[in-house]
Amino acid sequence: MIIPDLDDLVLESDEESGIQELGRTFLARGPWTTVAFLVKTRTHSEAPWEGPSLWLHRYQKVSQGWKLVSRFRTTEPEQLSKLAQSLEAWQDYISPGR
Repeated sequence: MIIPDLDDLVLESDEESGIQELGRTFLARGPWTTVAFLVKTRTHSEAPWEGPSLWLHRYQKVSQGWKLVSRFRTTEPEQLSKLAQSLEAWQDYISPGR
């Protein structure tokens, strides 16, 4: 599937789809663009919401727009918590100018 403009990208976010987008951040923009989504999901409309989860999507610029090339999704809230803890612990290494 080709997406004409990433600024118009919409995750299905309603009661029927089972996806609720809580936030998004563009981690990189350019010919290869990475978008981080924070989402909650559920299997059907009566099921409880699960998450939050992190979805990382990588898009490649093609002549018609943008193509989803790869994605990574955490499967449990504990994974997202461990990632946040790791990033905080690594802050001295990843801060600009250090």
